[in-house]
Amino acid sequence: MNKKDIDAMTFEQALETLEKTADSLRSGRLSLEESVEVYDNSILLYNRCRGILDKAKQKIEIYRPQDGKTEEFEG
Repeated sequence: MNKKDIDAMTFEQALETLEKTADSLRSGRLSLEESVEVYDNSILLYNRCRGILDKAKQKIEIYRPQDGKTEEFEG
């Protein structure tokens, strides 16, 4: 898996792949070299998920029924 592949993933795809990489690291069946490669990919996957969430957060607006206005979400 390379950065270009990861950058093309949806949030759901990246999260599912990240969960699988975590499982493979926990299994203890990987060599040191494989573990390092999987870890490196997991960082890229995490960053992809985080980037998608940050963009979504910027788009969310909260409707205030008391005055009919909207404001940006700050979570």
